[in-house]
Formats: sequence, structure tokens, C-alpha cells
Amino acid sequence: MGRQFLPLGISLFVFSCVPKSVILDHPKLVSIYFEKKIDSLEKKDSLSLAEKRKIVKTKVEYAFGVIMEKSDRLIDEDYSLGLAGYKNANFIFKEAKTLSLSILKGSHPEFDSWLKGKADISFSNDDIFDLYWLAASYGGAIKSSRGNPFELVNLPTVGKLLRTALALDPEWGQGALYSAMMSYTSSRPDLSGETLKDSISYYFEKAVLTSDSLDAGPFMTYAESIHKASQDRDAFENNLNFVLNMDVKKSQEFELSNIIAQKRAKWLLSKANEFFLE
Repeated sequence: MGRQFLPLGISLFVFSCVPKSVILDHPKLVSIYFEKKIDSLEKKDSLSLAEKRKIVKTKVEYAFGVIMEKSDRLIDEDYSLGLAGYKNANFIFKEAKTLSLSILKGSHPEFDSWLKGKADISFSNDDIFDLYWLAASYGGAIKSSRGNPFELVNLPTVGKLLRTALALDPEWGQGALYSAMMSYTSSRPDLSGETLKDSISYYFEKAVLTSDSLDAGPFMTYAESIHKASQDRDAFENNLNFVLNMDVKKSQEFELSNIIAQKRAKWLLSKANEFFLE
């Protein structure tokens, strides 16, 4: 059966008038919105660079913020449904990765060779968007694969893309690159113990400073990658409660991602007894 969508006019009206927090309480409606947005762009005969970038960004946001979030909750309740969600997200991440790669190859024909360390490229600030979202696509594909070795081999590529973007403009996206480096660092198999904590703490401080503490992302990542792993329940709960008490309307740039973070923080706090041994 084909996907069913709200008429475009109705969906735009709904999402312009209803608070984002209400929208996120209705995941089916959110999925319809994202799928309609993607389809409306992909059905065009030719796409501009801006439209291609919008597709990549929208697919990654949809896969991470809607499908993966739902699957994280489902996996303990209905394993089969949870796995199906991860598989769906993985497919979308790979689509975003393919399109993002084509964008960068269009700007830099030697990009494939650069990824393999066999060529040098002089990137510009205009490339940061594409480097960041390609890294996010790779990262999403890795996470949604749930340990697939064919995806895990791409982890160093994520680091290379993010470090390249950071070298161009470390403050791009109000700390988005530092926050992404936190997630990447937490996944590195070659780091552990104090070395891992120090590395993540470095990027955490940079992310918080650059975003002026308006982005919930760094606090969520630190709570899950450091406090949970070290069994520091008080610090874990303090960070998550900080996120819950954030005024999401204070920054339009982070409003939607912060609402998603607050919902995840609430869910994580409800699972605290399962995470911590006492």
C-alpha cells in the first residue's frame, strides 16, 4: 500500500499553527509531514544545490529525530518493531549519504580520493554544510545498523569530515560541529576511561560556550556517554533535569531539537533505575 499524505495545504497549515511540542506528541503526523516534504522535493525533474541540501538535511533530521527516537523506545517493548524502525532509518541515512556525496563530488571531483587519503582538497566555508551533513549521514547509518561491521568501518570517515569542517570555522552552526564531535568521540573504540572523558569534556565545554548553553544536545550526549557509563546517577539526573528546565522558545535555532531532547530526557529519567546499579 502506498504512503498516505495530508494535502499539502492542510499539512502546512497544521504545522504553522500548532505548537511544535504538540506536533511531536503525534509521531504519525510528524512522519507524514517529513515524508511529504521529502517527496515534494524529490519528484522534481531537476534539483538546485539548495534543494539537494534541503533533502539531505530533512532526511537526516527525520531519521534521527523521529524514527530513531521511536525505535529507541520500542526496542525494549517490541523488539521486532524496534528493529524495523532502525532498518527504515538506516535506509534513509544511506539515501542522504549518497546525495550528500554527489554534492561534494560535484564541487570536488577528487572527493572520493580525498576520503581515502589519496588527494588534497582546499575546502572553503561553503563546504561546511555538506561536510557536516555527510558526517551526520554516515553517523546515522552507523548507529542505525546496530553494530554492522560494514558500517562501523566508516567511523574514521566521520571524524575526518568533522575535523575538516572544524578547521574551516569551529563556530559554525552555533556549536553544532563541537556537539557532533562529542557524539563521534563517544563512539571511538580506541578511547576509554579518563582519556575518553577528557576528550568528550573538551568538546562539551566548546559546544556549550559556542551555543551559549542554548543547545540541549551537548548536555544529553554528556549524560548518556559519560555519566551513564561511569554510573554517576546524580550527575546524569542533574544534566537531564537541566535540559527539562530549558526554555525552548529562547532560541528559534534550537527550538525543535530541544523539544525532542526534552522528551528524550524525560524518557531517560524514567529508565534510570534500569541504567544504574545500586
